[in-house]
Amino acid sequence: MSQRDPRDLEIARDFLAELSSRLNLDLALVENAMPHLLGMTKQVAHGVVRPAAPLAAFLVGYAAAQAPGQDADEQVESVRSALEQVEILVDEYKERADG
Repeated sequence: MSQRDPRDLEIARDFLAELSSRLNLDLALVENAMPHLLGMTKQVAHGVVRPAAPLAAFLVGYAAAQAPGQDADEQVESVRSALEQVEILVDEYKERADG
């Protein structure tokens, strides 16, 4: 297994800050959601299959975007709600694999 560079998280944050700026997104929302999304993608990658992880992250973001007119706190709650659904589904897939 390869060793993770300790700068990876710093590089990821810098990249996401720049991308957020270019996409006209609120950086605070991205920073707030980042640990939750990283946790979710790890669960999907290890609990289901790795290729599903980035697509699950996209779907979580897409679901959160479906509720226009939300303030930042409501958007974060939408993301958390979508992440909970991913967690439930990952657990179901793990149970299927174990059964």
